Amino acid sequence: MPDTVEDPVHDAELAVFERKSLALDAAAAGGLPGAFESFRLGGLRASIATADQYGFLNTVEGLNEHSVEHLPEVLNRFANRHQITIIATSPSQALNDRMLDQGYELAPVRPIAVLRVGAIRPDGADRNQWEIREVSSAPDAALFADLLDAGYAATDNVRSLIRTEHALPMVRAFIAFRNGEPLAAAAMSVQNAVAVLGGASTLPAARGAGAQSALLGHRIRVARAFGCPLAAATAAPRSPSVRNLARLGFTIVERTAWRVKSTTSDEVRGSWSPAEPSATRG
Repeated sequence: MPDTVEDPVHDAELAVFERKSLALDAAAAGGLPGAFESFRLGGLRASIATADQYGFLNTVEGLNEHSVEHLPEVLNRFANRHQITIIATSPSQALNDRMLDQGYELAPVRPIAVLRVGAIRPDGADRNQWEIREVSSAPDAALFADLLDAGYAATDNVRSLIRTEHALPMVRAFIAFRNGEPLAAAAMSVQNAVAVLGGASTLPAARGAGAQSALLGHRIRVARAFGCPLAAATAAPRSPSVRNLARLGFTIVERTAWRVKSTTSDEVRGSWSPAEPSATRG
């Protein structure tokens, strides 16, 4: 597929939102606590989870000088405004001032990583140390899920959310083996012709050995084989995941974020969101 992408960051954001929307639908269908919803309005993209344990999923993306006019209507759909993170890719100073004047405060940036797949060619040197296998059977799927659980060390609620998302049929899962031992896992899906990377986890004892770099390179090769012009991922700011993505050639866009100002702690409850790699050293 020829690379005719004019706005890669915007296309990446739309693809990641599509993946997240499917994950929220799966969470609702799977009977996880609370209600889950995603929708678009006036250029804004909203994700809603009503249960407190999933409050970190509540986001509004796509804020700019035009879509901000629709922000009040979108926020009215949320049960708890203090759990919402509002995200803008490249806000003007005027928009930032407006948000601060209206009672919002800056939150940690929300990085998105974007790669033109044809711009790099992973050298494959990691193949000498790591064997990457795609999940293709029920036992493999169970092993993949166990690796995610062990690597994330998440709460039961977040573990259920992760497992529900990665059971979606469009998610392709991979396991990294070294000397025949499964040590790391990662996933990808294709949304709107964009390879969305996520679900990366490495066993604690194997971190720092290059597993996630090997899995990243393998998924880029798969994306190229599928004809995807872009690959995208989200990750926590300043995390090992961000460094791995940047090292491979991804452009890291640190999107501005705000939350409702509060005198109590409204920190994000959890370090994972759909399509987001974990902070693994690999």
